[in-house]
Amino acid sequence: MSEIPTSGVLPTNGAFPARSALPARRAYDAVVIGGGVNGLTCAAMLGKAGVRTIVVEQRDEVGGCAAESAIAPGFRVPTLAHATGPVRRDVVEHLQLYLHGLSFLDSAIEVSSLSPDGRALTIWTDPQRTAAGLGEWSARDAHAWPGFHQSLGRLGGLIGSLFESAPPSIDAPHARDLLSLMQTLSAFRGLPKADQWRLLRWGPMAAADLVSESVDHELLRATLAADGIFGAMLGPWSAGSGLQLLLAAANRSLAWPGGRVVAGGPVAVARALRRAAERHGVEIRTGSAVARIEVKADRAAGVTLANGEHIEARAVVSAIDPKQTLLSLCDADYLPPEFSWRMTHYRSRGTLAKVNFALSALPAFSGATREMLAGRVRLAPDLDYLERAFDHAKYGRYSSQPWIEFTVPSIDNPALSPGGAHVLSAYAQFAPYDLRDTNWDAEREPFGNLVAATLERYAPGFSSLVVARQTLTPLDLERGWGLTGGQIFHGELSLDQFFTMRPLLGFGDHHTPIRGLFLCSSGTHPGTGLTGGSGANAAAVVVRALA
Repeated sequence: MSEIPTSGVLPTNGAFPARSALPARRAYDAVVIGGGVNGLTCAAMLGKAGVRTIVVEQRDEVGGCAAESAIAPGFRVPTLAHATGPVRRDVVEHLQLYLHGLSFLDSAIEVSSLSPDGRALTIWTDPQRTAAGLGEWSARDAHAWPGFHQSLGRLGGLIGSLFESAPPSIDAPHARDLLSLMQTLSAFRGLPKADQWRLLRWGPMAAADLVSESVDHELLRATLAADGIFGAMLGPWSAGSGLQLLLAAANRSLAWPGGRVVAGGPVAVARALRRAAERHGVEIRTGSAVARIEVKADRAAGVTLANGEHIEARAVVSAIDPKQTLLSLCDADYLPPEFSWRMTHYRSRGTLAKVNFALSALPAFSGATREMLAGRVRLAPDLDYLERAFDHAKYGRYSSQPWIEFTVPSIDNPALSPGGAHVLSAYAQFAPYDLRDTNWDAEREPFGNLVAATLERYAPGFSSLVVARQTLTPLDLERGWGLTGGQIFHGELSLDQFFTMRPLLGFGDHHTPIRGLFLCSSGTHPGTGLTGGSGANAAAVVVRALA
């Protein structure tokens, strides 16, 4: 078992370096806290705009949730995320990431699901090919799939148009913001009438109801509904889970064409972003934890590092989650009491655990081809299975039958493991951050055993192939990666924490109550994971503010 890294999150006990002991100060236009995908995207775009920028990252390598690590001699694995959001097309184009080593795999599969009876259902990027395969499961679904796929794509495209810029200011909207909203309204009017109604209905709906209106087979329903509950404190029958399903469709609409699968995995995105940032003059400092955000004359003036060094900047941009930024790194005296109270109640309940396996050989999953195993594979036979898994979380327990999404990244990237061996990366839900009558330090290994046993049911002999295992619980995500509550999206994706209300109503435009302090993490709009979208949108706001 690999050792869980200790937290690099800053001290909350007031033990900051004395101001009189601070070394000589260094000045920049902007300092970005956190070297994850959004932080690097923001920094690279600031650098390209001529803003003198430095990134300070607490870990020894950039990447954040896109990082890669060793779990046994010769075995490396995507530590947290095994897929990108996917990365946004405009980010790739603006920063020319293809000139910095970023490339994509020609994958024809969106996702596969394994049935307990030994068969596999596959959703292909080609809707006609998907429909042909569905004929073996349900003639009605085979007939209905192209229409459902088109509707979901149209709605995803409309929502995606809202992702490409910061939400408008509630108090003082700019003409630029109003024009963008008018364009989206025009696009809405251009939708078929049926899709207009679907958009208004599907967001607040339960994902289970949404998919059940369009498809019949339970395995297909569960495969689709899983997008609505991934990383969320929601079950498939929870109101509002339809929104997250639509957000996933919006991300797909903004992806690099034909390039939703990154060659080399998510860490390759971080590495390309680092090269792009450095090309544009951005300085990147790793192993540098921020102790506090400095404020002078009611304006952010830089940061103090844990080693006592002070970095001056005209703007501070935080790529770590909003709670940690505003409640741990900022002096409460500079925040309005009501704002602090609202931020305290910003929901960031983690429900996802990650289990990584080093394997002596490729496991034989019944019905799965090698091509399927190289992509995303889900284990959830029906909607009730997903709901029962969620039932445990509601009462502070992890699921005895978790739903799992896994991939075997070493198939496309053999360098991750020795010859003939493989690594398997698995997401497992539901694993709530707060456990009743126990804690994750006590339950980490039992939960890892449970995930291994679940995989064993679909791949007999799986356990005998395990060389090493790494289990990362929501508590580990908080300790080692600074994800408050273990929430992978830096805050729940819900109707009241979306768009102009992400993270809070009135502060959806990346600003904060402290002038010169901006947010660019996934806890801001659009906030849907490793897409670079939040960082790109924030960079445009910061450039305008510094002009």
